[in-house]
Amino acid sequence: MNEKYGLDQVSVRMIREAPLYSDEEIQNPQDAIRILGDAFKDYDREVVGVVHLRSDNVPINMTIVSMGCLNQSIVHPREMLKAAFLSNAAAILMFHNHPSSSLESSRDDIAITNRMQQLCMMAGIPVVDHIILGQNDFYYSFREKGVLPMDDIRYSTDLSDVDLKVAEKEAEKYRYKKTEIAKPKKSIKVSLAEKKKLTQKNVRKTSGINKSKAPEL
Repeated sequence: MNEKYGLDQVSVRMIREAPLYSDEEIQNPQDAIRILGDAFKDYDREVVGVVHLRSDNVPINMTIVSMGCLNQSIVHPREMLKAAFLSNAAAILMFHNHPSSSLESSRDDIAITNRMQQLCMMAGIPVVDHIILGQNDFYYSFREKGVLPMDDIRYSTDLSDVDLKVAEKEAEKYRYKKTEIAKPKKSIKVSLAEKKKLTQKNVRKTSGINKSKAPEL
């Protein structure tokens, strides 16, 4: 294969680190705080993480997605979904800490939660909650506060509701162009039949013109 167009094959593996919690279920925010609170209460900057859950809500593992500054962290949905697929998670629990005393969710907190909820529902890995960890076991639960619906997303079954132009524009950014679909070739039988039909049509037109002419004297 030409090296210029060679496509490298890669593999992704998970590395097990020291556990942070036992095998108890996480059924509510209090359970999450009891399990995760001690591990993240001493951070002096924002830390964003994801707990991967089995179908019975028992934690499989946990991963730190981003570590930011005092009051902000940068996180992207694709980073939050990587380990979820590898862990074969049935659901995920998002969390991050606020080193300050304020537990109010910011606009960025709401935006990433909303985006993750939509993406995870499409991937079949729902977000059960997003919890902001504070000091002294205080917390803020998106589900409890009703900030977002946290319900199933309804998908359209009508093609007219799907805006394919958006997908085309995004594809063009990555120089992925739409190829023209080649028209299927006609069989010899069909081609001969169309040619015969066209010939007969031309003959009828010619005959009509000749009959319409008046005889010359």
